[in-house]
Amino acid sequence: MPYSIALAGKGGTGKTTTAGLLVKYLVERGRVPVLAVDADANSNLNEVLGLEVSETLGNAREEMKKGVAMG
Repeated sequence: MPYSIALAGKGGTGKTTTAGLLVKYLVERGRVPVLAVDADANSNLNEVLGLEVSETLGNAREEMKKGVAMG
């Protein structure tokens, strides 16, 4: 059964921690695959999950913003 969960709000409220714990919980119970997207420009969900990433959605977003600003 698919689930969709969204968290949003003010910084420093535990969104990343909650998302990381939820991902770990789902994986440990065999609810795979799990797609976790951290769109924050200062993303660190990968660190919470113990994963290394070379590119992030936040990086891509910032590059797009620069391109739009340059015209």
